[in-house]
Amino acid sequence: IFRGKIVDVSPETFVIEITGDEGKIRAAVELLKPCGIRELVRTGNVAVMRGPKSLKLA
Repeated sequence: IFRGKIVDVSPETFVIEITGDEGKIRAAVELLKPCGIRELVRTGNVAVMRGPKSLKLA
């Protein structure tokens, strides 16, 4: 449905790439919220850290 791609998997985290229009992205985010989203990037080409460490804001 969402044409998602699993980019990375670790024992504690996973990175999923989902592309599509705003409505499709919004629906995917709502579906994944119960899993506990640590970081979300919504833009064009980006780099996202892989593995269990997440970015921390200062």
